[in-house]
Amino acid sequence: MSPSRLFVCACLAVVAFAIVAKAGTACAAQTSASPASPSVSSAGTLALVVDVQRVLRESLAAKDAQKHLDTQRAKFQAETEGEENELRRAEQDLAKSRDQLDAKTYGTREKQLRQRFLTVERHVEARRKALDATFTASMNSVRNALVDVVEDVAKFRGARVVIAKQQILWMDQGLDATDEVLAKLNAKLASVPMNLDAPANVLPDTLPLQNRAPPPSLPKAP
Repeated sequence: MSPSRLFVCACLAVVAFAIVAKAGTACAAQTSASPASPSVSSAGTLALVVDVQRVLRESLAAKDAQKHLDTQRAKFQAETEGEENELRRAEQDLAKSRDQLDAKTYGTREKQLRQRFLTVERHVEARRKALDATFTASMNSVRNALVDVVEDVAKFRGARVVIAKQQILWMDQGLDATDEVLAKLNAKLASVPMNLDAPANVLPDTLPLQNRAPPPSLPKAP
């Protein structure tokens, strides 16, 4: 499962908790200020239901974050493949010259290239972490905006609690506020920033190709 999928799954539980927590606070305030009321208020609906998964999938801001993620991932993949190909060529170059090199020289050049491999490996891992962190921050912005919109809709309709649709076995369709929440979220937040520039190529120019030795298989880009 990709990082973005894992993150969306995690968001479902977090958003559901945040919505219920906010609604619970409002409900507690109303209860302390007035006597107990019937299960359904005459001024509004006791509960609303929102398809959180659908909103996180279809909102303009979430789509924008996913688009940026896919673009950066493809860019990083291409860069990593270029670095891997360059190291493979270095392996071939050194293999061809092995008979012309003494053991000490060959060992030195092999050690140098293996160090270059470790540099590439760290670079790939750093890019993966940076990409994940940036996407997480963007989706946190979407989640926070979603909670605010849900709270506004609930107050406007007089609802005391909002439940994630994924937790419901059955409901009256009149309780579903997903379309309204999605429309208001799109109006509030149409895009989110993902300021992540691809790191420069990490293979230094100071080490000639003929000095390079066989590296282990490189990890794939995030």
